[in-house]
Amino acid sequence: MNLLDIFKFIIMVFYLIACPIGMAQTQIKICLTGRVVENLKSYGQSFQNAANLAIEQSGSSNKVEIKSYYYNNRPLEPMRIYKKMVNEGCSAIIGFEYLSDLLLAIKEQKNTKIPIFTSYASTTNTDKLPNNIFIFMPSYDSQVEKMLSYLRHRFNKIDGILLITEINRDEMLKYKEVYSQALNKEHVKYDTFDFLENDKDISGKLSTFLIKKKYNYVFLLSGAIASAKIADAMNNQNTIFIGTENFGSSVSPTFFMRLKNKVIQSYFIRNLDFIKPSYALSAFESIYTKKYHEQPTILAAYTYDAMNIILTAFRETGFVDTHSIFQSNYSGVTGVYLKEGEFHRSTDYIILSVNKDGYTYEK
Repeated sequence: MNLLDIFKFIIMVFYLIACPIGMAQTQIKICLTGRVVENLKSYGQSFQNAANLAIEQSGSSNKVEIKSYYYNNRPLEPMRIYKKMVNEGCSAIIGFEYLSDLLLAIKEQKNTKIPIFTSYASTTNTDKLPNNIFIFMPSYDSQVEKMLSYLRHRFNKIDGILLITEINRDEMLKYKEVYSQALNKEHVKYDTFDFLENDKDISGKLSTFLIKKKYNYVFLLSGAIASAKIADAMNNQNTIFIGTENFGSSVSPTFFMRLKNKVIQSYFIRNLDFIKPSYALSAFESIYTKKYHEQPTILAAYTYDAMNIILTAFRETGFVDTHSIFQSNYSGVTGVYLKEGEFHRSTDYIILSVNKDGYTYEK
């Protein structure tokens, strides 16, 4: 082999490495993972149903394998499950709905080749994540801004505020950070009470903290179970409780179902809800309900979009990795879209109130 042949060989090898699209995949493996779907069986079923629906509509069933990798609450489980998915050849991952779980998976990453789509995890406006992380939810800053704006418009003055935070959850710490910044900027005074999920004496500590204190607004930056317990303990019919997407949805009203005293003043913000869907979200709901004879969860809508983004990249480039995702164009039912090499998360929001019958649309 002369020098020219060697040079041509080197160029060919470099091209094959740099341009994997030249070696189109014949089959891809999509991996579904998460903790919510393991803990709530209805979520797990809607997760799977939405993924299957997207594949069926694309006509690529024989080219796509779906495998579930659900995990429990044991420490570092997201890292273990992420490593397992990588070792077993996942082309793309949908899941890691808790921000704390997502951050653990990111720590385990050796590169950013495998795209990860997450439904409920979000970030602040200043957070920077690897480019293979595709987040559907609006930023925490956006949610906080919209919630405070609604409260000011409805009640005029916001004072007597208590922020209660479940500090073992990264997403709740983010909410606390952003709410604190917003209130400080407006020179609004507030108190804070922090707790851990596994603290068996939360009620006792909260009771001690509340001695000789009275609050008009209590922001419950915690999961549905803890939020309901705290609301029941503090509900005097005058206090207004403010929540996050962890209150659930009109389809799965997790906070409401756990409340003992359902006569309560409470409002919360979330990205989407079928109680007031967009045209695209309503169309998805109709198709899903017709096929599965039950109403989808919002998790199903996020999953449907994630699957369609992956399938679009596969169809248009013959390959699935982070690079091919950015090469695709897609407009989703949840408000996310890909255009000209950029991924745009949803900016939609909806505010719901809690009443004796469940949740009601506010804005």
